Parts: sequence; structure tokens; C-alpha cells
Amino acid sequence: MTNQCRSGSSTAASAWPVPTLERTYPGQLDQGQHIRAALRSFLVGCPVTDEVIAVAWELAANACLYSNSNRPGGQFAMTVHDFTGDYVYAGVRDQGSTWDADLGQAAECPHGLYLMQQMATTYGAAGGRRGWIVWFTVNYPAATPVPALASRQVPVRPAGWCPPQRAPISPEILRRVRAALDLL
Repeated sequence: MTNQCRSGSSTAASAWPVPTLERTYPGQLDQGQHIRAALRSFLVGCPVTDEVIAVAWELAANACLYSNSNRPGGQFAMTVHDFTGDYVYAGVRDQGSTWDADLGQAAECPHGLYLMQQMATTYGAAGGRRGWIVWFTVNYPAATPVPALASRQVPVRPAGWCPPQRAPISPEILRRVRAALDLL
């Protein structure tokens, strides 16, 4: 297994440091425990850890089952950015397939894309036969705003920017997802 883990800013031009996890895994379903452990360790204290783990593992499993990543020597990669207090972004890159990436259609329960559509705030896909990336975001829950102090530096956001809205998920669905993940 090739693992690469990097924390800190993903680019030198970033306005603030963004904790980042990047790892590459063999395209085999037995990587589930490694993926979940890496995400749990990386997202310590994050209130949306369980949601991110559930969706990221489903996308990784899809890469192992349905893409060229499942061929001998195949791999998939995962990147996670924790915009602490705001949202978590995660993306899974595979080695391509004939999939049409039509995420506009409602996926069927209990498939991974259905889980992503239910739990993620935003999601998308890009790529083609040579490789796909399927990504999603999950917003942090709303918190009581802290008043800005005169000495506090607040990052400037572009005009009109707002975080994606989080779709509500019931505790029962989250409990079932956790139970299913524990069986893997």
C-alpha cells in the first residue's frame, strides 16, 4: 500500500492553512479498515466525521468494484480537506471506467451514490475513461457566532460566497450506516 499523508496548506498561495489528508490505496475492498482509521484519525474532533467516513468509504468501494482501479496493480486515491468550522471536502479518484457520471438521477438505496446524495451538502464528478474523481462536501453544524475582536484577523471571502447548505439526516439512518460499516 502506498500512503501519502500531508497536513497543512495545499498550496503556498492559500489565505489560511487547511488540514489535508492525501492517501493512495490498492484497488481492493479490503482497504476499508485502513480508510476508516485514517479518516477517523485525521478528523479528530470534527462533528461530521461519521458522515464523511460513511460517504468516503462508499465512494472508495465503488472505485474498487466498478472502475479500472480493481485491475491487478490498480489504485485509487483519496483527498480530504477540513475547512475547520465550515465544511469538509473529500474526493476519491479512480483509474477510469465507462460510467457516465450522471449524478442528476436519483441513486437507489442502499447504493453508495444514494448515501452520498442523502448525506452530502454538495457533490459532483468529473473525468472519464482514464480516471474519475467523485467529490462531496459536508457542512459543519451551525454554531453560535463568536463576535469578531478588533485584533482578530478574519479571512476575506469573495463577495456573495456562502457555504453549501447541509441536508438533514436522521439519527436512525446514521446508526444504520455505522452498523453496516462495522460489519465490513
